[in-house]
Amino acid sequence: MQMFENLPWYSYVILVLAIASYAYRYFKTGKEEYDAPELKEARFKKSSNSNLNEEQRFALALYTPISEWWKADFNTLTFLQANDIKPYLEGWGIDTPEGYWSLTEYFMKDGRRWYFDFIYPMIQKEPKEQWERLMDEKFGNNERAHRYLEWLNNGEALGTLKQKGILTFDSELELGVAGYDAAVLVGQARKAYTGGLISEKDAWKVIHFAKELALRHFSSWEEFGKSFAIGFALDMKADYDSYKEQVYHIYKQVLENPNSPWNTMDWPR
Repeated sequence: MQMFENLPWYSYVILVLAIASYAYRYFKTGKEEYDAPELKEARFKKSSNSNLNEEQRFALALYTPISEWWKADFNTLTFLQANDIKPYLEGWGIDTPEGYWSLTEYFMKDGRRWYFDFIYPMIQKEPKEQWERLMDEKFGNNERAHRYLEWLNNGEALGTLKQKGILTFDSELELGVAGYDAAVLVGQARKAYTGGLISEKDAWKVIHFAKELALRHFSSWEEFGKSFAIGFALDMKADYDSYKEQVYHIYKQVLENPNSPWNTMDWPR
């Protein structure tokens, strides 16, 4: 301490400020690292007891980016354990057979396509002064619809997907969100079956519908995956940012990893 005794008074001020500045940067960096999402690595787990055929495995693969987030097997209809997916079923309001079928029928008939297929063309073709009237006539006071309008209009969703390397061109938004709807149908059917809400036969009926929906709209895993990502980006609220970052990270692995179902199964011609 003797080395500091003969310093002028302002040197102490400078020293204190330097220590405070260092401490701020240290704790700020630490907090940012603590707050950052834990980015998961895709493992592409598969059960050795699976007896699914190629068509069934292809259909299940539509849900791969989110299935990998859950660390679930990609080649079984069962999805983890019933207790593991109970909070998900409750959160979506599909923890009863009635709740599950109500939401499933909506996703089969309309899904998030109902929003996107009206709002995206409206932005492209209609004068902006007409948007409020058109939105009210179509959706009324629907929070999700207005979020889709905001994010499609201000380019937030597009910008994020381009920054992540998922989309390259603005025109790729024209792929729509049918891929997301198909993926949700597959994932929720698997979880509802695991939770004992629906039979195996009914689960495969829904999954077959999702597969046909995807095949009608897309001609490759790349097209399907981009549509899934567009729907996911638009559908998740802003306070789901950590979850979104994790799924984007996994999505790139699903697209690029040679062990991914998207790279071991061909898209049907």
